[in-house]
Parts: sequence; C-alpha cells; structure tokens
Amino acid sequence: MVKSHGDVTIIDLPEGEHQYKFYVDGEWRHDPSLKVVDNGMGSKNNCVSVKQSDFEVFQALAKDSEGGISNAQADYGQEIPTNKPWEKVSGPPILPPHLLQVILNKDTPLSCEPTLLPEPNHVMLNHLYALSIKDSVMVLSATHRYRKKYVTTLLYKPI
Repeated sequence: MVKSHGDVTIIDLPEGEHQYKFYVDGEWRHDPSLKVVDNGMGSKNNCVSVKQSDFEVFQALAKDSEGGISNAQADYGQEIPTNKPWEKVSGPPILPPHLLQVILNKDTPLSCEPTLLPEPNHVMLNHLYALSIKDSVMVLSATHRYRKKYVTTLLYKPI
C-alpha cells in the first residue's frame, strides 16, 4: 500500500475476491459487521468482491448508494441537514479582509518594471478573484507560487 493523501490510501485492485484485515493497536483485527471469511489458517478476514462492473464509475456510485449502512457509517448520509433553530443564517460568511486586497490594477513602484505585478501576500495565493465587470467583460484571476516565483493567470470573459 502507498499512502496517498494523509490517512487515505488508494489501492487499485484487480477483479476478484480480496481478503483484508485492520492493524489496530498492534493487533490484526477484522470488522465483524462486514462480510467475514475463514482464511484457512484458523483466523478470519474481511472480504471484498471486485467485479468488472465496479470499474464503471457511475454504476459503482449507484451501487454504493443503494447498499446498506454499516455501524461505522450510521452517522453519515447523503441528506443535507436542516438548519438548527439556534443558528442565525444571515447569508454567506464574511470575506476575510486580507482577501479584499487584489493585486491587479495596483500601482507599482517606479523602481519596478511596469508590466510586473506587486508581490502578493501569502494568503492571497490559490484564490479565485473576480473583478467588477467593465465594458461587458469580466476578469477572473488566480495567483500561484512556485518556489520564489509567482504566476498570475487571467481569464477575460465577455458577458
């Protein structure tokens, strides 16, 4: 297994039956609420079946949504909870003030080349900015950093 993102591991399994266990607190354990098989050595393993139809993404998602819920998944679901009566809902959250600083159309110091944008604040990176619509054109921008270089991508969209 190869660690992919944090505590999540993605494994590409071929078609067939696959047995597995969990390593918890120094011991190998199986989940008794899931399908259990005897591994032939006096121990039990959980089993998962991978079929050719599982490789079709939309069919697999439909199959997952119609499957039963195990004890571990009982608190999760596909339904959006209703608002709590004690929560005040007054619209979208307020934008943090440091994200209001747009580096486009800012004056550059005379010592800099006029085609260069000023160096962005680190909290301004990887956010999508939309400038006000002028002359029926909307401008979107995003700034990314690679080592000590910054790249700002602009998208001009006629409306």
